Amino acid sequence: MAISKTVIEDIRARCDIVDVVGSFVQLKRSGASSYKGLCPFHNEKTPSFHVDTARQSYHCFGCGKGGDVFRFMMEKESVTFYDAVHMLASRAGVIIPDEDSRGGDPEDARQRAGAKERLYRLNEAASEFFCRFLREHPDSEAARYLRRRGIPDDVAKKFRIGAAPDSWDAFQRFSRTQGFTDEEGVTAGVLHRSENGRVFDQFRNRLVFSIFNEIGRGVGFSARSLEPKPQDGRKYVNTPETPVFRKGMLLYALPLAREAIRQRGMVILCEGQLDVIAFHRAGFECAVAPLGTAFTPEQARVLKRYTNHICLAFDSDSAGQKAVLRAAEILLPLSMELKVIRIPGGKDPDELFASGGAEAVAGAVDDAVSWLKVVTGTLAEKFDLTTPVGKGEAAAFVGGFLKLVDNRVELESYVREAADYLRVSEAAIFAELSSLRRQDRRRDELRLSTALPEKKPVQLQYPPAVLTLLELAINSSDAARLIGESLDPDELPADDPVAKAINLAAAGALNGEHEEAVRSLSSLLDEQPSPALSKALVSHTEYADVERAVTDSVRALRAARTKKLRGELMEKLRSSGDPEESSRLLAEIQKLR
Repeated sequence: MAISKTVIEDIRARCDIVDVVGSFVQLKRSGASSYKGLCPFHNEKTPSFHVDTARQSYHCFGCGKGGDVFRFMMEKESVTFYDAVHMLASRAGVIIPDEDSRGGDPEDARQRAGAKERLYRLNEAASEFFCRFLREHPDSEAARYLRRRGIPDDVAKKFRIGAAPDSWDAFQRFSRTQGFTDEEGVTAGVLHRSENGRVFDQFRNRLVFSIFNEIGRGVGFSARSLEPKPQDGRKYVNTPETPVFRKGMLLYALPLAREAIRQRGMVILCEGQLDVIAFHRAGFECAVAPLGTAFTPEQARVLKRYTNHICLAFDSDSAGQKAVLRAAEILLPLSMELKVIRIPGGKDPDELFASGGAEAVAGAVDDAVSWLKVVTGTLAEKFDLTTPVGKGEAAAFVGGFLKLVDNRVELESYVREAADYLRVSEAAIFAELSSLRRQDRRRDELRLSTALPEKKPVQLQYPPAVLTLLELAINSSDAARLIGESLDPDELPADDPVAKAINLAAAGALNGEHEEAVRSLSSLLDEQPSPALSKALVSHTEYADVERAVTDSVRALRAARTKKLRGELMEKLRSSGDPEESSRLLAEIQKLR
């Protein structure tokens, strides 16, 4: 899924950081190229968040977050670098070549990217077509259905709800007028090709919910039948899998819910679109839903980027209870706080809102219970809890969920609750849990033995000399040139963004391209955040005697490195039992002196 550096730089050039940040933060000019405002990443009353337009970077002196325009989108929207690039590309109107080109012909890659972009535009055109049809036909069955469900026009507009005409080719004819081919319509899933080759509309006489991906691009539809008994037997017809529609990775209404999820610190996961809409209307705009399929690990990882607290609002029937258990198996390993909203009277959220309004919905949310209470609530139906064997089977069933909990404090609380319910000791539950985990370890032993160890990022502590060199290299071309002449690049760790920044600025100054080099430094923060670097990029520090500052800092850096190396050699000397090696180590120590 790599995106070429050329495309990334094109997006960066088109997305001015002041414009992007300014869409989230009220900025005020505080210098020739500097702006400041209240930090969007932590609560503060005095502005400590600075944006530098010349260097296209930001830094907060309060919480230490900083970087370039891509890092800002990653932090603000809780997305990966890949998603941030796509979000900014959409904003800037840049077409990203297809990620599946894998080094193939560049022209082929551009054509695939163009084809995917046309699918997005075709879906967005289809969304407008369906919404306009609903607006222009207030007496249609779809419009009457929405009125019966109490969904007003402004809500339908907000969620891009539309209607498909009772026609085999209404959309097909419209798409042709917009310059799209039938083949593109079939690829996008809005047209269907039969076995005999005939092409016709995929959605006919249905209420249509528009589906958008995480960054707000139209990707597909979920269409509900308006007939009591649909001719094809399907209550819902969804867009099939396409190059832009991956049902197991999408969540309904996520673009509308993102900000509310962050503000409330929680997400509500519902079963369907109308339930999501009911929660939004009740003031809980943090609600989303899978798309007509079981909740997936991919969807869980998407939600994990926004919050660690999730409430499940599934139906109270047996299917809903099973869905809760499946979701728990996915979410517990992610260390997410999991609760279940139980709708009173066996209703679904849409019915609850219709009968009780926002107050009733809020009450149900406030009364949400732990996932474990739902699990233990099913035990009496599954096992004979009056016998030791039944209790043992029940303990094993609960243990299958408890073993997924890594946090010790959470686990002890859950074990206590399970033991109280089953009327057994906590030690018995822990013993069962240990047995289950031993079985898992034995089963996974071969896989674990062949797995590569995970590399942990190295966190470096910078001596004052390095930070001074960083400020000098960024803020003065003369200083950067002197650093390049005085300091060998190998004298700084190559895998650290601060060291890279010093070396790049120095190299740029030696080549007469200091400003261009400094402007490129913020991109180092996309892969590895560094408060020291982001701070230096927005701090226009000036030194009265640049040459002396460089000389002193280089000397101090070398002295610190020599001291460290001498300590390492002394440690080796103390542990050495070989006279020849000891003699060599003494010679190296003397040389350092």
